[in-house]
Amino acid sequence: MKTTTKPGSRQLSLSFCPIDLFQRCGALPGAGSVLSKVLLILCLCLSLPALPVSCSRDALQDSGPKPEPPVVVDSVLTRIRMDCGEQSVRRLDLFIYSAGGTRPLEHHLRYDALPEEAFGLPTLPGEKILVGIANSPHDFNLNALARYDAMEQLAFLFSDDDPAFPVLGGRTVTVSNAGEVRLTPLLCRVRLAAVSNSMDGYELLEDPAVRLCDMPNAAEILREKDFRPTELIDSEVWTPLPYDVGFFTQEPGIELWCYPNDTPETTLGVPRPTLEFRCRIRGGNCSFQVPLPPLPRASSVDVELTIDGPGSLRYKVRQTDSIDE
Repeated sequence: MKTTTKPGSRQLSLSFCPIDLFQRCGALPGAGSVLSKVLLILCLCLSLPALPVSCSRDALQDSGPKPEPPVVVDSVLTRIRMDCGEQSVRRLDLFIYSAGGTRPLEHHLRYDALPEEAFGLPTLPGEKILVGIANSPHDFNLNALARYDAMEQLAFLFSDDDPAFPVLGGRTVTVSNAGEVRLTPLLCRVRLAAVSNSMDGYELLEDPAVRLCDMPNAAEILREKDFRPTELIDSEVWTPLPYDVGFFTQEPGIELWCYPNDTPETTLGVPRPTLEFRCRIRGGNCSFQVPLPPLPRASSVDVELTIDGPGSLRYKVRQTDSIDE
């Protein structure tokens, strides 16, 4: 009998020669018929093919610990609504920050117009800080704005703003994965509503013009109050009135713009903007200064002037509706 084992196999294979074995058994001294039959039966049984086995190499490999499937992070649908009042929008940048941890930036999307209806965006689970900025004259450095703390410090220059398409900004924290962002401008409006001439003798206020002085140079887009500018623009260019001011009150409606400075009147600090009016009276140049009240974000005031003579001015400053309404 010869035994062979295949490398790597757990199945034993036996090879017999039944004729040779039978012949050898018959040659043994004293071998009887009974012994011959037993050996013949044993030989036949051992030479039968092996019974089929149900398991395979693949099944054995699979019988060990199975690898874990890749983890798929579930997303949620965050409902967003944008509101800019009556302002015109030609570009909108939407930033989605996580409201937890280091408050990282998760998404930035740009639109060519303000979405008219509420819309849904798939986001990671958890509440979000939604930041909207409209009409930005520049693209954004997303690496620099990778944390919400940096976004809070983002400021725009007054020289980059445009009253026709003012820079708008707003933020909100979602509740149950829904939030509305109300976008408001930084710009404040100072309107010269009326100019009166109370002098006798039909004296004219010739070549009248108006401008703003001591205007904030920049403002943070997400700040809502406590605007304390660190740098000022000395004065803006002069805007002429349409004609000389005589007996009748002129209502020019000239709109002048500046960034907010809401420093209280009782607080010393950075000077607030002033309105300057100039004209010629009897051939001499005259200038009149009108101090403006604290100007919150997107505020609007009307100014009425009455000129009684060189160096003599009366004025009224009236708060009006915010320019984003």
